[in-house]
Amino acid sequence: MVTHIHLGLGFLVIAINLVAGIWGLLVWRRKLPANKLYAQLLAASQTVIIGQAIIGLLLLSQNLRAEQQLHYVYGLLPAAMVVFAYSARRDDHLRNILIFSIAALLAAALATRALTVSGWLG
Repeated sequence: MVTHIHLGLGFLVIAINLVAGIWGLLVWRRKLPANKLYAQLLAASQTVIIGQAIIGLLLLSQNLRAEQQLHYVYGLLPAAMVVFAYSARRDDHLRNILIFSIAALLAAALATRALTVSGWLG
């Protein structure tokens, strides 16, 4: 059951971070306004990443391990991207949006790779 939740969240991490990353780039390029819905989507994308990492750790605590050790690297790096994005914030609003957008897109790519090395994709 927990493995199915972990898998479902993996796909959600990819989808929500792709949307947040692309939307953020459009905001950064001033093609879209930075509104409350975008801020909520960005917060949700980061929350899903942290939730995914926590469930992954729960699986480890139950001695359920990935076949390839590389899965852990690709699985934990999106959480590191969230921490990095917050640590890189400055007073420049547009710069922050760019950093969070790039972090979201990288998180989506890393989560895709985590699913690939786990055997669920590709």
